[in-house]
Amino acid sequence: MQTILITGGSKGIGYATVKKFLNEGWSVVTTSVDGKVDIESDRLAVIPLDYLKSETIVSAVEEIKKLNTPIDVLINNVGILLEHEDNELDIQKLRQTFEVNVVGTIDLTERLLAESLVKSDGHIVNISSGTGLLSDEIRNEWVCTSYRISKAGINMYTKTLAFRLKEKGIVVSAITPGWVKTQMGGDEAPRTPEEAAEDIFWLATQKGIETGSFWQQREKRNW
Repeated sequence: MQTILITGGSKGIGYATVKKFLNEGWSVVTTSVDGKVDIESDRLAVIPLDYLKSETIVSAVEEIKKLNTPIDVLINNVGILLEHEDNELDIQKLRQTFEVNVVGTIDLTERLLAESLVKSDGHIVNISSGTGLLSDEIRNEWVCTSYRISKAGINMYTKTLAFRLKEKGIVVSAITPGWVKTQMGGDEAPRTPEEAAEDIFWLATQKGIETGSFWQQREKRNW
């Protein structure tokens, strides 16, 4: 049985992705701030993780080690958006956004790799955003400066990590789920979390794809 670690599985895209992989017969490890997810399965383990509390990253890795199950796929899903239309940059929001979206994600990933908890033929999938692409048009209703910068950082981390891990055989990808009906995306979004989860499952299970690529709805996009 294959094992996947999905961060942020208590709601939204993460929740839908946890359910998708369970339905496909995978063993799933997920995280939430309070260590709870409203899904019952004997193939699901839930671990407390709060990127604003760095000590929980250390403890989460220790809990994952205790499971004694190598990770086939890591989905870095946790992310926050604290502003939409702010035309003035709020430094405190920037710091918090980076601590969660960038520093926390990288810290967990690097600790898992250092402990050899990701299999040598594994796949790391970073949930990113088209707003992190330099080619993305900035609109008045979607300025979100801190969020954009953070996702651009994750995109670059994807490329550099892919380069570092290429010889080890670990594939690293980034994917944008698009505009999705979640607490972050709002009710007007055209896509459902379940549709996003289908795309994530497709990418995570692809064999022989080019490492260091950015994907949207099963198509590769330029950075």
